[in-house]
Amino acid sequence: MTNLCTVEPGPNGCVRLTGSLTFDSVPALYKETGKLFQGEISLSSIDLTGVKEADSAGLALLLEWQAVQKAVSKDLEITNAPASLMSLATLCEANKLINFSGRATSP
Repeated sequence: MTNLCTVEPGPNGCVRLTGSLTFDSVPALYKETGKLFQGEISLSSIDLTGVKEADSAGLALLLEWQAVQKAVSKDLEITNAPASLMSLATLCEANKLINFSGRATSP
């Protein structure tokens, strides 16, 4: 499978996603990260610097993770989102729902 997305836990409750955040990768990623994004770990941010492509499934997954964290009174910041994902969020009128911070400088 070439359209994988991997998760790398980092310091201070940050995780970094790398690869494609698309319809092809989201189901496996959601299953793989169950406990990580169910409020059992103190998660503060998701770094998307390594995400090369994202579609509406990726956006939906990020919104789901953010909602789960919000339900346990934790804010979740999405950092370094690709411009294409930020544009998609605006197009879907989800930009006011998702906590984007910063923008990736390269695709």
